[in-house]
Amino acid sequence: MGVLLLATALPAQAQLPRFVFGRSTSIFQQNPDRVATRIGAWLDGSWVDNDRKPGSVDLNHANVLVDARWRDLQGFVEVEYERETGLDGDRKSSDFEVEQAYLRFRPLDVFSIRAGRFNTPSGIWLPIHWAILMDTIEKPPHATKDLLPEQQVGLELAGRIFPKRLASLDGQVDYSLFVGAGGDEIGQDDVHGVTAGGDLRLRLRQRYLIGASAYHQKNDRARDRSEQNLLLYGEVRLPGALTFRSEYLHQWRGRPSGAIWSRQLDVGYAKLRWDFARWFYANYRVSYGDDDRPGRRTTEQLVNTFTLGIQPHRAVRIKLEYSLHDFNGRGSEDFRFWGTSLGVRF
Repeated sequence: MGVLLLATALPAQAQLPRFVFGRSTSIFQQNPDRVATRIGAWLDGSWVDNDRKPGSVDLNHANVLVDARWRDLQGFVEVEYERETGLDGDRKSSDFEVEQAYLRFRPLDVFSIRAGRFNTPSGIWLPIHWAILMDTIEKPPHATKDLLPEQQVGLELAGRIFPKRLASLDGQVDYSLFVGAGGDEIGQDDVHGVTAGGDLRLRLRQRYLIGASAYHQKNDRARDRSEQNLLLYGEVRLPGALTFRSEYLHQWRGRPSGAIWSRQLDVGYAKLRWDFARWFYANYRVSYGDDDRPGRRTTEQLVNTFTLGIQPHRAVRIKLEYSLHDFNGRGSEDFRFWGTSLGVRF
């Protein structure tokens, strides 16, 4: 009642903004003087199996988000329930957390500032992050918590520039600079101290993408080992409904406390997607590089992944997947993986 009286007493040009709610992103194209709030959700589950351990059926993710915008301001909150099963049969415990929570001020295309908890702006896979939107069930090797964190807690400066003509092609340049912090008390238990990074990408005619990301952190699980990362990536949309994409990560590692040596790490992937029908696609990805998960002997891994995607409805996504995992070294056993996942967006 007090808010209503206050709004009535204010001059017309100073009255409080009205509110409008919806589920579609088109709600943000309405009157900018209104506070537009989108409430959405998605969930996915899977059946996975391999030739080493018994298969399992799990609800992997259940996410709910609230996205509110008014003029140049945005507030975004996403909470998640997660329970993932490794392709080799190792199960992770269930986890409930605030996935993202940030405020963004974007007065111009060329400049915006974001503060809070947000997806790490590095490469192609990490900023998108949602498993339901990805081509495959399995993550590529660089997009694991063991190498790069999924989120940052800190501050980001970002923007985009639209040159009229760039290399005789219509182009767009996007940049991001960010700093963050790590620690158990803020939900960044794998990182200690200050983190920092940046991302720069060039897009031409909405068909070509090339970019590079740099990132620095101290790995709390490796005795505060210093890690510097360079991520190179690109994408090309080819004739015949084909899309080629690749990401490559090189990590320089400092010597952890008490260690007498350090090593570097390389991982990457290349993939080709064919959208051969309106609701169907086929995807082949080859992943390669060092398998360096905690508690395991470091070895080189080659993974061939074949995926068939089906989208019978714009809100429903089904994936059928088969992959071959070959290890070059002792301590890891080759295995085959097969599985299916079902995701629904609301």
